[in-house]
Amino acid sequence: MRSGAAALVLLWLWPFPSFAASPSDPTFQATLTRSLCLYDCPAYEVTITADGRVTFTGYPAPSGPSVTCLGKHRWRVPGNSVAALEAAIDAQDFYSLKDDYTAKVWDLPTYAVTVTRMGRTKHVSDYAGRAVGMPTSMTHVENAIDHWAATRYCVGRPDASG
Repeated sequence: MRSGAAALVLLWLWPFPSFAASPSDPTFQATLTRSLCLYDCPAYEVTITADGRVTFTGYPAPSGPSVTCLGKHRWRVPGNSVAALEAAIDAQDFYSLKDDYTAKVWDLPTYAVTVTRMGRTKHVSDYAGRAVGMPTSMTHVENAIDHWAATRYCVGRPDASG
């Protein structure tokens, strides 16, 4: 059942028409990593590139699948999605964020974002960052990457029937 659903998602996402708007930065790339936690956190890494290529890698949890799509999956999103993500990252002033927001707690997931814009790369780590003053703009960037890379098709809860 899961592989059938994944195939439908990939057919829906691949390919998009070439008339979609092109991103303004050919060096653009954004990666979001969400790690495992003690409980039921989805663990995956997603990268979206300037040409709309998305690579999603879902990781299993000790108690079973943490995401619907385990392993590596690839699809494309239209250029206007990439351009919208670029604009969202710029609007949140990502490059002004500190490199690390780590609270002194444990058993939570770590979120990490790496963005390359105009050939400049920035990495920001978020481990319960809001507890140590991380601006909401970082959460907005994390959510924007998920949204524009269309991860919702792979991050939904795995089918319990197997």
